[in-house]
Amino acid sequence: MNNRLVLIALAMLVAAFSLTAQNKIPSDRDGLLKGEGMGLASVAERNGFPGPKHVLELKEQLRLTPEQAEAAEILVEIVAVEAKALGKEIVGKEEEMNALFKSDSVQEEVLQSKLREIGRLRADLRRVHLQAHLRMKESLTPLQREQYSKLRGYEIKN
Repeated sequence: MNNRLVLIALAMLVAAFSLTAQNKIPSDRDGLLKGEGMGLASVAERNGFPGPKHVLELKEQLRLTPEQAEAAEILVEIVAVEAKALGKEIVGKEEEMNALFKSDSVQEEVLQSKLREIGRLRADLRRVHLQAHLRMKESLTPLQREQYSKLRGYEIKN
């Protein structure tokens, strides 16, 4: 009997969680609002362009100088501010598009316009993350960049 109650309770929790997840517009809403990377700069990361957040996480192993650590901290802050602002805009535009579909009043021209706005904002967000990787690479020595790639599990071939 107790096992059956536990299973019923678990099923109800899963159903509630699923409904909550379905109501998030867009599906990456939380990450956008928090300014998270969400893999947007993985192309840089995999090709020898370290991310400032991860550089700070590995600062002892990389033997960062105080100046390098400060540069990484500044980049992390810049990304956080810009990414959160863009994320908020993206979520707003996605919610506007959702409202149009929900009201059954969406028109082709409006849809195209919304999609272009969202696409531009998402491209700007990716640029913010990728620029941080470009700038971080400039702050590190070749040896530190090589060590970073190894620590992060990437094999860089030149």
